[in-house]
Amino acid sequence: MRLVSIERLDGVALVRYDRGGRANALNAAAMEELTDAAHRLRTDGSLRAVVLTGAATVFSGGLDLSDPRLWPAGADALEQHAAVERGRALCEAWAALPQFTIAAVEGAAVGGGGVLAMALDLRIFGRGAHLRLPEARLGFNLAWGGLPRLVSLVGPARAKRLLFTDLRVDSSLALDWGLADLVAEDGAVVTESLRLAQDAAMVPPLALRMTKRAIDAQSDQTRLAHGDSDQFLLGRLLRDAAAGA
Repeated sequence: MRLVSIERLDGVALVRYDRGGRANALNAAAMEELTDAAHRLRTDGSLRAVVLTGAATVFSGGLDLSDPRLWPAGADALEQHAAVERGRALCEAWAALPQFTIAAVEGAAVGGGGVLAMALDLRIFGRGAHLRLPEARLGFNLAWGGLPRLVSLVGPARAKRLLFTDLRVDSSLALDWGLADLVAEDGAVVTESLRLAQDAAMVPPLALRMTKRAIDAQSDQTRLAHGDSDQFLLGRLLRDAAAGA
């Protein structure tokens, strides 16, 4: 069963990720499909904007820690590191899209789901949506390039508060802090995102792509996250060692 679908209409693509349950968590298969979708969209010259959404009631509950492919039992350090790198590849693929991108967030965007949403240009939240990044409380760092993106959006003090207190950021606070760019009524987030995407699609395609690239070049700090997968792997190994002691 395909986990990711793509619909195209007048220069805009709507990408929907829906596992049909499990809080729409990101397992290895989902990450591979989402990464592949981004690579295919990147080369589609007919598209000027892309909207990414999850299930009707949840964007994504984060990393599916029950998936053995994401933490292969008995694997050596290189295999474990490659498994951890899947998330970075996913977010980099979406951040690298030349089109204008919008994350349409209904319900929860937790952990890796929130990091994926931050890799897009804009985020539109439903009124009942929220974002949580519980990684630090679980003994991990915020990986996948998420930390520099978070700091760029909210600043260092708010990033520390969000990560160290496991803050549940509702749509109102997300809008105030810049994590959300617009709040729509629940159930209308995709419609509002498509409206905004179609508005952006009126920009001539070359001007849109050149301007987006210039803005990203001014603000992208993800080069500072070169070791975040290594830190995540170390955190997981230390946590497992402590649990087995």
